[in-house]
Amino acid sequence: MHKRLTIFITSLILFGLLVFGQLVNTQVAPKITPEQFSQMCTNMSEYGGYFSSENWVSNELSYLQVLEPIERLSIKGGVYIGVASNQNFTYIAAIKPDLAFIVDIRHQNRMQHLVYKIIFELAETPAEFISYLISRPLDPETGPKAGASINDITNYFYKTPQDQEMAKDTEKIIVEILTKKYKFDLTDRDLYAINRVLYSFRIYGLNITYSSARRSWFPTYGELLTMRENGKQLNAFNSMDDYTYLRSMHLENKIIPVTGDFGGSKALREISNYLKVHNLTVSAFYLSNVEQYLFRERNTWTGWVINVKNLPVTDRSVFIRWIHERGWGYSRGYNNYSQTRLQWIKTFIKNYDEGRYHSYNDVKYLDYIK
Repeated sequence: MHKRLTIFITSLILFGLLVFGQLVNTQVAPKITPEQFSQMCTNMSEYGGYFSSENWVSNELSYLQVLEPIERLSIKGGVYIGVASNQNFTYIAAIKPDLAFIVDIRHQNRMQHLVYKIIFELAETPAEFISYLISRPLDPETGPKAGASINDITNYFYKTPQDQEMAKDTEKIIVEILTKKYKFDLTDRDLYAINRVLYSFRIYGLNITYSSARRSWFPTYGELLTMRENGKQLNAFNSMDDYTYLRSMHLENKIIPVTGDFGGSKALREISNYLKVHNLTVSAFYLSNVEQYLFRERNTWTGWVINVKNLPVTDRSVFIRWIHERGWGYSRGYNNYSQTRLQWIKTFIKNYDEGRYHSYNDVKYLDYIK
């Protein structure tokens, strides 16, 4: 009797662990050394292509909308893939994947994320990170400390003048760490991109936007950091725990920036192959509105779908998609006409196979998670 009870309890525990693992996507990525990190960044990357904007920071006022459903649906762990700049950090902090890739067609974006990486390694607090990034000195006596609110941090730096010498020193440190610790063979193109990132953030500070200068229709970096959803400030830089998690990911070389076209034949396929070799699956893929551009070219769209089908996913894997209604025009109120939504990746594949995507509007509106 006792033996049967023991077997029953053991089976119940194993079943529970299996279900929990499926829901939370508990996986362990291999350790990545500094040289392996640089090799992955380089070998998985394509040369890069053109995009009309610099995308220094997000222009997506609705980026926080998906955090509640991500939590409600227990989209956790596994592997995260994203695109573009700073909004990725809030998504990564919410999902807490074991490994992340940032894939963008712009080579500059890869270099910007390498700048972020080294600053994360240097900075123990969000205030220190922002200080390095925008080249505003942080006074050890009067400046915001660990645990300071994002409002206190931004208010401090709005009043702090830029420091060109600090920017030069930061650039020198970043280049030195990338070349000596990570063994990157930085080209003139790479060095120019690093300089341009630090120059732009120094010149505009917290007022930098998607395309550098202050525009009435784009949110500033400071606004993105302090933005609220349902009354709560949810950006990862408003939480010391979230920041510490992001920093640990960078220190372990687990946020890997790659230059690549979503519809191309290399970057996403290299990532897929790596994940399959290490028995890892994608938990979330943040797309922004990249599909809008992919859909314009039949071959590129087809290549994108092939790449999606090649990704190792589960029934719980989601796309994070930003949808903007261009017909309303850009204005300070354009958040009313943009949304960030989730869709199961397998639903996207099913819809494609059934021939349901005749236009980009079909991609935007069909079968997102309510």
